[in-house]
Amino acid sequence: MELLAFLLAVLATAFILSKAVGKRIARRCKKVRPIRVTGFRGSRSAELKAQASEVSPSSALVGLEDPPAPPQPTLVEAVDSELDWSLGGEGAGKTPSEVLVMMFPQVRGVEKQDWTAVKNSPENKSNLDLMLACCKAEIEASQSKHVFPTPDCFKRVASLLRKQEDYARELGIVELYWLLCDSVFEEVKRRDGLRAQLMAQHSALKAGFKKRYDKAQLLLQLKRENSALTPQ
Repeated sequence: MELLAFLLAVLATAFILSKAVGKRIARRCKKVRPIRVTGFRGSRSAELKAQASEVSPSSALVGLEDPPAPPQPTLVEAVDSELDWSLGGEGAGKTPSEVLVMMFPQVRGVEKQDWTAVKNSPENKSNLDLMLACCKAEIEASQSKHVFPTPDCFKRVASLLRKQEDYARELGIVELYWLLCDSVFEEVKRRDGLRAQLMAQHSALKAGFKKRYDKAQLLLQLKRENSALTPQ
């Protein structure tokens, strides 16, 4: 009986202690200030907006490396060999020197070459740029001195273009030579009067290119027709 009474006393004491501890914990929880989530979001959002408004796009990138610039394309002078280089086409209204540069940009800034100094070398006669430099010299001499241009360097250029199947520019170089001959003919006729020798020389120089010109026209027409039939 004494043991039972002792156990009952222990249980009663434990019960009283647990209630006291529970009340103390409850009082502490009531004293804790609740967190207002909506208020936190609003104030923080306003703060972030204010900071964002003070930062300019340029200042936001301070410290960042600029992205590498895209590589610039190489500037290459290219000429469309299928253009109409006749003096009624791309060369209309241009001087002979301007037409030559339009057809062959590589002659821009190139020194003139004397045809008589290079004509006996097969290697030189196969060099298109060198032959064009000779043509440039003939054009300038013809225009300044009013003399018929030597046809040989022009024929060499036309022949080299034929091998490259560049018939449009072949026609162009022939018409350029004809233009020079016509220019000299008109100037000499105006200055000295019309003479039989002048007429004969003018006609012979132009006739020397006629056969080549007609063949180049035919070849260019066939080339364009074949290109039109070829599926892209």
